[in-house]
Amino acid sequence: LFSIDSSCQHIEGMQVNNSEKWNYRKHTKELPTDAFGDIQFENLGKRGKYIRLSCDTDSEMLYDLMTEHWHLKTPNLVISVTGGAKNFALKPRMRKIFSRLIYIAQSKGAWIFTGGTHYGLMKYIGEVVRDNTISRSSEENVVAIGIAAWGMISNRGSLIRSSDTEGYSSAHYIMDDIKRDPLYCLDNNHTHLLLVDDGTHGHPTVEAKLRTQLEKYISERVIPDSNYGGKIPIVCFTQGGGKETLKAINVAIKSKIPCIVVEGSGQIADVIASLVEAEGTLASSSVKERLLRYLPHTISRLTEEETESWIRWIKEILENPHLLTVIKIEEAGDEIVSNAISFALYKAFSTNEQDKDNWNGQLKLLLEWNQLDLASDEIFTNDRHWESADLQDVMFLALIKDRPKFVRLFLENGLNLRKFLSNEVLTELFANNFSSLVFKNLQIAKNSYNDAFLTFVWRMVEDFRRGIKKEDKNSKDDTEIRLLDESSITRHPLQALFIWSVLQNKKELSKVIWEQTRGCTLAALGASKLLKSLAKVKNDINAAGESEELANEYETRAVELFSDCYSSDEDLAEQLLTYSCEAWGGSNCLELAVEAKDQQFIAQPGVQNFLSKQWYGEISRDTKNWKILLCLFLFPLIGCGFISFRKKPVEKSKKLLLYYASFFTSPFVVFSWNVIFYIIFLLLFAYVLLMDFQREPTMLELILYVLVFILLCDEVRQVGNASNQNGLLRSSNESSWYSGRVIFCLDYIIFTLRLIHIFTVSRNLGPKIIMLQRMLIDVFFFLFLFGVWMVAFGVARQGILRKNEHRWEWIFRSVIYEPYLAMFGQYPDDIDGTTYSFDRCTFSGNESKPLCVELDADNHPRFPEWITIPLVCIYMLSTNILLVNLLVAMFGYTVGTVQENNDQVWKFQRYFLVQEYGSRLTIPFPFVIFAYIYMVMKKCFKCCCRKETKESSVCCSKNEDNETLAWEAVMKENYLVKINSKANDSSEEYVCLFLSISRMLLSIKLKIEIAK
Repeated sequence: LFSIDSSCQHIEGMQVNNSEKWNYRKHTKELPTDAFGDIQFENLGKRGKYIRLSCDTDSEMLYDLMTEHWHLKTPNLVISVTGGAKNFALKPRMRKIFSRLIYIAQSKGAWIFTGGTHYGLMKYIGEVVRDNTISRSSEENVVAIGIAAWGMISNRGSLIRSSDTEGYSSAHYIMDDIKRDPLYCLDNNHTHLLLVDDGTHGHPTVEAKLRTQLEKYISERVIPDSNYGGKIPIVCFTQGGGKETLKAINVAIKSKIPCIVVEGSGQIADVIASLVEAEGTLASSSVKERLLRYLPHTISRLTEEETESWIRWIKEILENPHLLTVIKIEEAGDEIVSNAISFALYKAFSTNEQDKDNWNGQLKLLLEWNQLDLASDEIFTNDRHWESADLQDVMFLALIKDRPKFVRLFLENGLNLRKFLSNEVLTELFANNFSSLVFKNLQIAKNSYNDAFLTFVWRMVEDFRRGIKKEDKNSKDDTEIRLLDESSITRHPLQALFIWSVLQNKKELSKVIWEQTRGCTLAALGASKLLKSLAKVKNDINAAGESEELANEYETRAVELFSDCYSSDEDLAEQLLTYSCEAWGGSNCLELAVEAKDQQFIAQPGVQNFLSKQWYGEISRDTKNWKILLCLFLFPLIGCGFISFRKKPVEKSKKLLLYYASFFTSPFVVFSWNVIFYIIFLLLFAYVLLMDFQREPTMLELILYVLVFILLCDEVRQVGNASNQNGLLRSSNESSWYSGRVIFCLDYIIFTLRLIHIFTVSRNLGPKIIMLQRMLIDVFFFLFLFGVWMVAFGVARQGILRKNEHRWEWIFRSVIYEPYLAMFGQYPDDIDGTTYSFDRCTFSGNESKPLCVELDADNHPRFPEWITIPLVCIYMLSTNILLVNLLVAMFGYTVGTVQENNDQVWKFQRYFLVQEYGSRLTIPFPFVIFAYIYMVMKKCFKCCCRKETKESSVCCSKNEDNETLAWEAVMKENYLVKINSKANDSSEEYVCLFLSISRMLLSIKLKIEIAK
């Protein structure tokens, strides 16, 4: 290892003339280091790395050692902590500051430089490092590098390797509990230790020169990916301290390294902090006065010459106020340290001659530290004009670092988001800045629900992750939703970016991007659909809850925005409901809202009015339902003005024809006609089953078959089942004929139960059907619970009473059927010997009776009644009282849940009825069969003719769509203004409340003082 072999140590003990001044180059010699490897702290279980090296070791060689051989990652920041080398009691506020400092180092990937000993400030830094990394993984550990003097380390002999040891070895280091002046113990919480040797023993500050050179080398090292002008930022953090701390600050300032001074930590830190805030010309007397105030004992022991040196060092420091940042210990908060570091780095960067005009670098620095106010006040000023291209790099960083406020700031200052979102940018976002877990969850959701919209989004993400390849012509998925091509992505880059942010649950960022999209109502409902689908497949409950919360927020936005749109213009708002976009898989607002189960959106008045228009067609909604039903039987009333229509024809000659066409094509009329004919069909079905079911089909039965066939066609069913039933009916075999009649009776039950479907049109009965559906789900799960009791009791009862029953049908009756009846109160009579009758059973098992109970030698029932009777009592108590009441409670909860949102649930279910009859052929039953015949003939004719290619229509290309979206954008701006004004009003109310409370407290305090 070249870096280790090149690191040297100094051998002590060379003969020195007493009158000659010590010089380590002259009085020591260098040898390859004999102390390096892993260090194991005894009784503590802590491990780290260490090396003994010469005080004039080259900084580049040392940096290579740490990065290449110790495998430390290149730091994004270096924090050099200095001050307080002696033991002192650390203030709680100071510990909080250090805790935040370590957290910053951990989150930013920073290195921390300290003195490395278990003494004074370094000890407390090590403790905070330990506390902040106890529950962290090794990849997140803080890199705490201690740089100490080899001659000041106690027990350093244990760190020297034996001569026969090769490669890395582990040294066992014992920390002394008793202090041995002037030697210090190494701190066990530092991860890496650099032990600087110049041949002296007991002389501190030997490491200062090497530490300064290393810090300067790191700060000047060029790093292409750095957000600090291509270099690694370094900051000096100071608290308390004396002479060596002052010298360290002086050297750092001369090296253009910014320093943060904690005011209130005492000693030299307070001296500098007080002088930074002082106004006017800095005089030596003022400096000396501050030194005497904060360091009285130290200054009193200094000579005049030493005092002047201190004053000179302080003046040199204060000549560069832009490199000094002061934080007050009493203001220690969660963000005080982060703000101080970012402000110090920004001041140093912006005042540097090389980087003061590097606005891009300054923005990246403030973006990294999330300092929006500094960016707004210092960079985005009125005297500077920004081009969209100037902000594209920082915009990309703001997106991947989730800085929504910066994204909004860049948009307000001229960034064109559409020009910025090129294919390359979107590919980079989805390929390298997209969570693999999110992609996996999206794929799971797609496969679980077989949802077209989820499939579309998954394919879009997959295309981006693959670099937007064109669709493979030979793909097996040609019949499915096609892959996105480059043109569609170019047309809708904002929607793609919005989906990227929504999928990764970037709450505030997605809201900022949503404000920039066209078709924001559709986008909000699409986001709600995506988030709710992902929440169902996430294993993390907290993450699923966050997705559900964000989905509800977007649903609320869609509801509020559409309500504002509908109150402004009903016609344009209804166009928004049917507007579809290829960026959302060709879905419209209604489809996405239904798929996401956004009942609140569907239940709002604007959507319901639109559904009512669809439901009645061209018939006016003011027309009473009884008038429409009456016109079903008295057709001439339609043309007599008995029914009012929404549109009146211009040509009077076509008036009657158009009225009849509008009436009979109305979904409500089609629904009413179908219900009437369906009831007639059921009556005919019942008549055939009960009164006219012959071996050979009669005319009524043939009509019944035709109606069944039409129903099957209408429900897109296969016709084969009907032909099979006909074969059974025509068979001359008596059993087959009877079996056919039984099947028809079961079919009648199914056809009759389908009548429930028509009740969904009723506002009162519709929710009751939903209750029944959900209660059936409760019963399904209840049966599993009841089955445990039923099987346990049935098997035990059968085994106790009877021996070796071989008839499966009677085993089923005894184990399943009779215990099931017992749940409804039917008491089993074969468990009591006094009432047992042998006339109703068989001993041989050859009769169609249950097997008799087992008898004893006296021909009495053998079963013990003291077991069977309590067993039945316990069973009936458990099932009749506990389980049945549990089921009733479950039903009550289900009914209550539906009842709370009774109106909303009905309005949501009403959509499906309107959609069903709106999508059907507008021809009444049973005449719809002629439409089916026409469709089949038309399809066959097209197959014989040449296929015509249709050009795919591009969404957002129609003038109507553009006008609607432009109007929606205006309404969105008004909606956002209303939201912001509400937020400001609420904040003002809180301020007024706090002021009133403070006035009340002040008045109470004055009254108490007056009373005293």
